[in-house]
Amino acid sequence: MKKIAVIALLFGFVCAPVFAQKYASINTTKANIRKCAGTKCAVKWYAWKYTPLIMIKASPDKEWVEVKDFEGFTGWVSASLLSANGGMSAKTDLNVRQGPGTSNPIVCTVEKGYPFKYISKKGKWIEVEDDPAKPAEGKCHGWVYNQNLWGFFKQ
Repeated sequence: MKKIAVIALLFGFVCAPVFAQKYASINTTKANIRKCAGTKCAVKWYAWKYTPLIMIKASPDKEWVEVKDFEGFTGWVSASLLSANGGMSAKTDLNVRQGPGTSNPIVCTVEKGYPFKYISKKGKWIEVEDDPAKPAEGKCHGWVYNQNLWGFFKQ
């Protein structure tokens, strides 16, 4: 079922007009973003679960996708590690609040680039949740002002 979803996602991407950007997010704990399409290519950087990416193009065999993050960094990732589920990245170091508004208490603070799962929206606030690498540290679940995030809702 997962492979069908990835193939459908890529098919939609390849058939889309050039001007229509397609987004995807990482669906595994940690993904290698490589210099070229293949496991023998060097790793340029890592992307964590829910990291949103713009899909630029697919490899001829459709197994790899060239992607770009919110800072403009590009690389190649295995198509099997991408999802159409929404993802968000912190555009700056930011506070995650208990509710939608600056008067709500801070529940956690994250660094620029930190990835979140999109939960819901209320006005100009986005409810997010992470999937921490160390579950014992607990989840960061709360609200962030939308201008502090980059990403997309489920397509």
